[in-house]
This record gives sequence, structure tokens and C-alpha cells, in this order.
Amino acid sequence: MSIRQDRMADEIRDIVASCFAGGRMQDPRLQNVTITAVKISSDLQIASVYFRTMPGEDIKSTQSGLDRAAGFFRARLAETLDVRRVPVLRFFFDESIERGSRIEDLLTKL
Repeated sequence: MSIRQDRMADEIRDIVASCFAGGRMQDPRLQNVTITAVKISSDLQIASVYFRTMPGEDIKSTQSGLDRAAGFFRARLAETLDVRRVPVLRFFFDESIERGSRIEDLLTKL
């Protein structure tokens, strides 16, 4: 990723994560969401937002809540970012922790 993509991804992550602070989100499906990373396409039009929830939370329900709130997040991005077009947000569950622990388990078994 280029420096501009990295900078834009960091700004998007910070803005979206700040929307969860202070109880702004009314949807109960989004109470325990943490934004872990954002990756943005090379043309800056699509932002993939990765999230985590508390253990035991329904991931599909949380993802549908995030998809439903995408317009709210894009409005906050439009207010804050100085860009011609606000990127489309796509939400994905961040599986990196599970993947890392599975690799660690495999390495200890060797």
C-alpha cells in the first residue's frame, strides 16, 4: 500500500472507531464492537473495515448491524475527511487472532 492509502486507512479506522465511543451507537448489536484495521483499495473507493466482538457475540448479527450503519459511518467520514468521494465501507470479521493461535498450536505440536 502507498503512503496515501496507509494514511487514509488510519484516518478511517480512527473516525469509525470514535463512533463507538460515548454510547453513540443505539443498535444493541454494536455495543461490543472493536475496529481492528482498515484496508483501502488503490483507487481509494472501497474501504474494508475489520472488526472484533466480545467472545460469545453473534458475528453475523453484528456484521448486519454494521452494514446497516454504514451510511452513518460514511456521513461521519464525509464530515471529517477532505476527499472528493467517501469510500464505500465493507465490514469483515477479523480472524487474525484465531489464525495466529492455530499456527502457534501447530508449531508447539512440532
